[in-house]
Amino acid sequence: MKYLKYICLILFSLVWLVGLSPFLYAKLGEWKWIKDGYQFGDLYRLSNLPQFKDPVKICPKQVYVEKNPNSKKVHLYIIGDSFTEKERVGKEDFAVDEYQYVHWDNILHLKPDTSKINILLLECVERHFREKMVSPIHNIVPDSVTFVLKESDPSFMKKLDHAFAADPAEARLDVAFFQNSWMLKIKEMKAAFTYNFFHRADKKVTLVNNDKSIVYYMDTDTPKSTSSFTELADTELDTMMRNLAESNLLAKKLGFDHVVLSIIPNKVSVVNPDYGKYNNLISRVYAHPKLDMPYIDVLPDFKKMKEKAYLKGDSHWTCQAQDIWLSKTNDMIKKVAREDR
Repeated sequence: MKYLKYICLILFSLVWLVGLSPFLYAKLGEWKWIKDGYQFGDLYRLSNLPQFKDPVKICPKQVYVEKNPNSKKVHLYIIGDSFTEKERVGKEDFAVDEYQYVHWDNILHLKPDTSKINILLLECVERHFREKMVSPIHNIVPDSVTFVLKESDPSFMKKLDHAFAADPAEARLDVAFFQNSWMLKIKEMKAAFTYNFFHRADKKVTLVNNDKSIVYYMDTDTPKSTSSFTELADTELDTMMRNLAESNLLAKKLGFDHVVLSIIPNKVSVVNPDYGKYNNLISRVYAHPKLDMPYIDVLPDFKKMKEKAYLKGDSHWTCQAQDIWLSKTNDMIKKVAREDR
């Protein structure tokens, strides 16, 4: 009995430490002792509905045409979100000589090499484009060298507050102890029961397309600007276009030769645009008379693919859809680069 008490004490202490310590939690992930819960998709992780459980696959890297050795070298910079993070695309996917990615939340310190063709690609998912364009871009600053500055580390007291906060601790414990195969089975049973008997799912997801598809709730059931069905007034669109034009001018002053725009469609905009009154944000931006930069439009291509454009249990695209975007992006890179030869 005495040893049992010590064993229980040690086990509960370990559980407490995992929930309390972001450092220990990160180490467990590095050692592959725990899974992050996204191996079957972000939407499956939220809903645990078994019909949307689908292992996320790593897309093969692309090899594009060799560059003309007599042309100027091309340096591609991307300000983007999760669709262009390093887990999905990288330098080897683009017909460029140099490559730099920066997330919208971070700061790009820039010293462009004027001997190269410097291209800036603004990539943003549809749900956040309106938020990004409430003002011109502000995360590029001139500097003596080029580097990406991530959000500064919080102070010790803020780290301590974060460690003891209920939501982060709960999330760490969920990943550490409730994302294994047998716990997922229990979660799936509970989610399936709630869906089959009450036709309900987690509030952060929405079932669309006669329940054949699952999408993120921010794309549908929110009065905020993230939804594909929130009204987009002409006055707001005009403001967005002015800010986009100012962003273009700012980038050119900082040393970019070309600025290219790419808005990635919300999943619901492709699989079920009739869910509500679609605001046609993407087509209205691209067709606006004040748009003064080239753009990469994949919405028509994705609509032809329908459900095949997006992963079953995730809000991101399939490898086939990603290939379409990469192909169009590389065509655009080569097109604008030719203008500087």
